[in-house]
Amino acid sequence: MKRLVLLTISALALILSVPTQANAGYFFYWRNNSLIHGSFDYNCAGSTCNSPIYRAGSGSGTNACQHNNWIPLGNYNIPFHNDHYAGSLIQGRVWRLSDYQCSNGVRRTELFVHSEETSSNGQAGCGSNGGDGPFCWESTNDYYSNGCIKIARQPVTNGYSDLGRIDSWVHGISPATWLQVYAQL
Repeated sequence: MKRLVLLTISALALILSVPTQANAGYFFYWRNNSLIHGSFDYNCAGSTCNSPIYRAGSGSGTNACQHNNWIPLGNYNIPFHNDHYAGSLIQGRVWRLSDYQCSNGVRRTELFVHSEETSSNGQAGCGSNGGDGPFCWESTNDYYSNGCIKIARQPVTNGYSDLGRIDSWVHGISPATWLQVYAQL
């Protein structure tokens, strides 16, 4: 059975009215029983949007309630999206996920949807650190993460990266957006 993490994006009206279904959209993340062969796509509810399926990864182990392993199944809020995030471990286009409290007492923190790029959405340090620069997408091993959901950064079609296409879709929904992540069995 596929495991699903669903990120919900709903547009907020600029005048603080209730979001409408026509402005809603959803992100989906399927683990596919793999750390680096998951699937990520979106659904534009109430629109004519057709989403391709993107490859994605999450974690470096399968025990979701241990740090650095794949993202736990559950509900998440997205406190912010930033196109030029300048963190020390991750940079570039990111969606910050809320913390997750596991039933075993472990609190999963610092969860993101991101790729490997610089805060200016470029590449740096390629080939460094034994062939794996933290701000450079070099190979399929870059799908492994410290518990986040990672999307490919490298150009795949007409010079656009998977992450770039997803980010462009998000910006096309509304000038002000909020996201929510759901996980389902």
